[in-house]
This record gives sequence, C-alpha cells and structure tokens, in this order.
Amino acid sequence: MIFNGSHSDISEQLDAIGTPVSIWQQGSADTYQLISANDLYQEVLDGPVTRQLGNELQGILPRYIIGDIKQAMAQCCRLLESREVEIAIERHGQTCWWRFIYTPINSEGQQRVLNTCIDISEKKRLEHSLQTSMRRFEAVINSAYDGIITIDDEQNIKMFNKAASEMFGLPQQEALGKSLSSFIPARYRENHASHVAGFRESPTLSRPMHTRASVMGVRQDGSEFPLEITISKIQVGTNSEMTAVLRDISERALLIEELRQAAAIDPLTGTFNRRYFSKQLDNERKRCQRFDHQMALIMFDVDHFKAVNDAKGHSEGDKVLEALSLKVRQQLRDVDIFARWGGDEFIILLPESDLASATVVAEKIREVVAISLAPISLSMGVLSSNGEQESIDIVNQVDSLMYAAKNEGRNRVIGS
Repeated sequence: MIFNGSHSDISEQLDAIGTPVSIWQQGSADTYQLISANDLYQEVLDGPVTRQLGNELQGILPRYIIGDIKQAMAQCCRLLESREVEIAIERHGQTCWWRFIYTPINSEGQQRVLNTCIDISEKKRLEHSLQTSMRRFEAVINSAYDGIITIDDEQNIKMFNKAASEMFGLPQQEALGKSLSSFIPARYRENHASHVAGFRESPTLSRPMHTRASVMGVRQDGSEFPLEITISKIQVGTNSEMTAVLRDISERALLIEELRQAAAIDPLTGTFNRRYFSKQLDNERKRCQRFDHQMALIMFDVDHFKAVNDAKGHSEGDKVLEALSLKVRQQLRDVDIFARWGGDEFIILLPESDLASATVVAEKIREVVAISLAPISLSMGVLSSNGEQESIDIVNQVDSLMYAAKNEGRNRVIGS
C-alpha cells in the first residue's frame, strides 16, 4: 500500500515513523509531486501537510534549496540508489539544518521517492562552535611569538605554527608529517628517541628543558641555533601527543657571550683582563699543589712607553699595545694565559713550565718585539712556582723581578 496508495491510504503508516517523512512522485521533465507525508513533516513545511498535497516541489519548499533537492531526487530515480543532501532552511529568523535522505520506490510504472528527514541543527551548531574554537585556536597558535610543535607517538609532526616555520626556515605545510629528528642536529638524534620515550612514560605532564645542557635546533639551511624548550603531553584517545614550545635564544646567547667576553677580555688588546687572569692563576696554583706541578709567570712592561704617548699621542700608544699583544700571542701555546695587567704592563701564566723554559719564552718575546716593533723594547721578570704561595705573593715577586730588569738597564729578562 505504501508504494502505490494515496495520502489517505498511507498516512497512518507514515505517522508511525518517529521522524519527518514524505513520499514524492516523479512526473515529466523532472517534476516531483507531494503524494503524502506524516504530521512531523510539518516541521519541514512550516505548515499543515494537507495544504500541500498534490503540489509540485518548487511550490512547496524554499526556492534557494530546490536545486540541490531536485538533483538528489533525480539521481535517486535514475540510478535507483539512495541519495543524501544537507539542507539549511531559514524560517522566522532561525536556521534549521536537515539531512534529507531520498530512497527510490517502484510503484506500478510510477517512480516514487521516500524522503526521510533528520534534524541535524544541533550537530551543525556544535560543528560551527568547534570550527570557531579551532579558528580561534589557530589564530592564537599562529600569532604566538614562540614556536609550537606537536608530535605523535611516532615523533611525526602534527602541528607546526608560523613562528616555528620562521624559526626553522620551512613552510608550515611542508613540515607536517616530517619526523622531528630532521630539526635536531645529527649528533643528538641517536639519544633523542629514548628521551622522548622516557618522558612519555613518566608521570610528569610538562618539563622545562632550558635547565638542562644546551638544546640546539637545526634550520633547513643546516645552521644550528640555541633553543629554550618546554614540553608537555596529552592523551588523545589511545594515543599520546607531545607539544613543545620553543624560543630561539640566539640573541640571548650572543648577549651572554658578549657579557662573558666583556668580563674576561681587555677591549683594546684582545688579551685577557686582570680579573680573569687572577682567577686562572688561583686555579692553576691549586692544581700545582694537587699534582705536584710547576708553573711559571712572565711579567713585562714597555720601556719608555710614557714617552711614546707624550710624543705621538695616546692613539698611537694604543696601536703600539695592540701590535705588541699580537706579537706576544704568536709566541705562546694555546694553554698559556696572556693578560693585560694594567696600562702598559702585561702578565703571562705558563702552566707546567719551569724557570728555564719560561726564560726561553721570555727571551724569544723580547727579541721578536725588539726587532719587529723597534724602537720598542721590554723589561721582563720571570718566576717559577710550585703553587705553595698565595697568588698575590707570586704576582708581587714577579713584579719585583720586572722592576729589577728596568733598574738594570731595561730591554732584558731577569728570572728567579
């Protein structure tokens, strides 16, 4: 009866269905006539079903949805297969979303279609809310100053924000799906997987990594840069994901290095300064005591340097000190510590050296300077020590030897 009856024949059966349904009959030129519908179908029609019975599709439903509906119904009748279409109907200032399911019905030479309607308005509202939240989330993530990277259990990248893209020099879309290891210097990759696995199994949910040893990243051009990283993990179903917030601290590291240099290096000559030298002398003195080693010190100043400043000006005097420092460094070992003690006075610490070997070094420096920087000459004192004396006493002794060299005529080495 449902296949070939009229509305009066089939309405009772349709009313037993708990969702809006209607039956349409295909006419010529792809026209569709409403044959029957249950009372719930009034929600779709926005009015009594009985007023629309026998009317054509285009006279019943809003014009702006007719095209999609006719296409779905035509395919249903032609292919004899079910078709679905999602329709939004605006009424009384509100939008109601429906999923229309069309099922073909053969009825003694007349092609009919059963239309089942499911209200999906709440689902659409939730989807819209979710999309809004996702757009808001993406906007926040992509406007963040820090790089943000999320990886799955296989350490493949699932999220890569704009800051991370700029940080590593790789477009966001190209980064997705890549292994995190491609952003880590090769020397750290072998142990990285075990670190990730250990964090995944630990009860800790987040971990700042800047307190560990230096964390380095590698850009797509192969250059490395220091990072400060905080990682966190979340459970997504049966899988876990980890998110890292990364900050490029290259500028900070550069500043720290500049401050370190400023704290240890004499800005004019490029040698170490007095503070750094004193610290290293104290360390070496203790090492000599511990391992029963010898160390030696050389202290020198430029003969008649005041006359150079007075005659040629301080700028020329500075050039002399710069040239002198370069010549001296060329005569020293990598382990030797060369510092400007103050003014035109310099001091050298030679670890594991005795008086004889230190005197040879001092004489060589004196000769090189006298030849290459004439008429500049040096008065030099040389002292060996086993570290038993205090640092200040050791420096005072070598200082006395230097002044002894000056008093004995300058341009000479006196050792003790």
